[in-house]
Amino acid sequence: AEQVGMLPAQVELHAWLAQLAAYSADWEQVERSTEASASLAEREGLVGKLCLPYALRGLLRWREGRIGEAAVLFHRAHELAEQVGWSEIAFQALFGLALALRDQGDLDGSTAALDQAIEVCERAGLIAQSIQATGSRAVILALAHRPQAAREAAAMASQLSERLQYPIGQAAALEARGMTDEDPAAGAALLAEAEEAWRALDRPLEATRARLLAGQLLLGSDDERAQALLESAAEQSDALGVPHLAEKARAVAQARPSVT
Repeated sequence: AEQVGMLPAQVELHAWLAQLAAYSADWEQVERSTEASASLAEREGLVGKLCLPYALRGLLRWREGRIGEAAVLFHRAHELAEQVGWSEIAFQALFGLALALRDQGDLDGSTAALDQAIEVCERAGLIAQSIQATGSRAVILALAHRPQAAREAAAMASQLSERLQYPIGQAAALEARGMTDEDPAAGAALLAEAEEAWRALDRPLEATRARLLAGQLLLGSDDERAQALLESAAEQSDALGVPHLAEKARAVAQARPSVT
């Protein structure tokens, strides 16, 4: 792209390198590639392309625990992506926004962002992303103590994943089924399967979050195992450079909440 002067392609390629690095929690590479994408887009006046680095900057702020700033950046990325008709980035921004709001404790806001993300998927035919968003929606609804709605969302994610066989969708559906199973032990087993599926996809952040959810699910029914899972999730979060997620795991262990 550099050799032939394809500037828009360079902006996108830097951003995709940042996204790949984010999956493996290589935050230094995420920062470098994100800023390369943003600087090039700004220098060349490629305003429409800025939705890519905006979403990635939102992810970086989330990683740093600056959740409010992350939400602002995700909102900005979504608005710009909608203006230029870039559905994949609109989805990415809304999915990131849902993550930020979830970690901020705004479960209703997180659910609303996922509802918007699913609408984007339906409009644009983004089936794999739709499964992931629907599975995440089931998890949020379970955390919000809305079991019936959570099970309905989990069933929908499972049906789609069985029909379409997307690995990411299958992992998300397993996570949703685990969080909505009426038997905590069975649910934790499904979450362990989800964790393995995420690790097979080289997505350690999602794998760690599945472990955190399993620990939370088992509190009150198997406290010893729950505490071990939560401590392990905290250690993994620290190792992945996401300290606020580690703090959350330890806070859950101390508070001993129940999502069932």
